[in-house]
Amino acid sequence: MTLDIPVEEILARVPERARVAYTNLVTHRDSRFDEKTGWSCAYITQDALACEMGVSLRTTTRALSDLRRFGLVRVLAWPGAETETQIRVSSVSVASPFGPIRMAQEQLPHHKLVDCAIALLVKSNRELEENMPESE
Repeated sequence: MTLDIPVEEILARVPERARVAYTNLVTHRDSRFDEKTGWSCAYITQDALACEMGVSLRTTTRALSDLRRFGLVRVLAWPGAETETQIRVSSVSVASPFGPIRMAQEQLPHHKLVDCAIALLVKSNRELEENMPESE
């Protein structure tokens, strides 16, 4: 049993507006994929994203909020730099290196593994955002 959860399985749980925003962010001309991290980086404002999606700014804001809630997007901002939107593209490994935990994970139903992947993404994103320098 694989303990790598494809992003598509997490995307299946988000509202349609969030899937559209995700696709627009990943395919944006300024989006760059980093194979080492599994994240794609885009420098695009919410207003520009709304224009590209053909929706209101409010819809785009909600879509990004949905994606953040599921750990698929993190927004990084620091003094003197453009805001960077990072989008998870690669699958998420939930495998524990600790044998007994891994054995228990292998017995979990697949939807529970997807829950674990979401929790891992949300936790790591929160830690990263909390350690960002304060913006001015």
